[in-house]
Amino acid sequence: MDIPQSDHAQRTIAFLQEPLAQEVIDSIGGNAPPEIKSLPVKWLHIFKRRGNSFANSIAERVRVTEVSVLPSPDDAEKLEGKVVCEIEVTQDMCNSKGVMHAGCAVFLMDEGIAVSLVVGNAGEGRITPAGVSQTLNTYFHEPAPVGTRLRIVSTSMYSGYQSNGGRCEIFDVANHRLIASGTQLMMPPSIPAKWM
Repeated sequence: MDIPQSDHAQRTIAFLQEPLAQEVIDSIGGNAPPEIKSLPVKWLHIFKRRGNSFANSIAERVRVTEVSVLPSPDDAEKLEGKVVCEIEVTQDMCNSKGVMHAGCAVFLMDEGIAVSLVVGNAGEGRITPAGVSQTLNTYFHEPAPVGTRLRIVSTSMYSGYQSNGGRCEIFDVANHRLIASGTQLMMPPSIPAKWM
């Protein structure tokens, strides 16, 4: 039995099926085919498209720079999704000391890991929505003051229909320092009753 889709779900599916502009695809490095390279860009857009969502002004500045599908180093029959994004630390991301707030680092990890899991699933032939967080374990290593260019490297560790796990490392590009790292477990979102 097919579950009827809401207008919102239908619009999301239609948006995900639209081709991304070629110049956007060309600006993204990595070995993923164009249809997979477009997924993180589109999902990041979906996350922020309401315009007034949490940290929307920060999300708008995140740029996808690399999307790859790589063999898992631990299992030759599995693939990993890797998504690299960049953003510069600005005052709206910082605490009273002028360094990136821990909550902002967690926000960047959450979105980065979510799209790496979408890429990992797509690389193995599964088209899945971005999941919802179950756990996110985070470690903070170094401060990132205003003006720091961040490189956010997110990789799926395992992917599937029931649960997904990934890791993320946030680096200071200029100083080659690890700012924060973490691992996350996500699960598929449930379908709200109002969508039925």
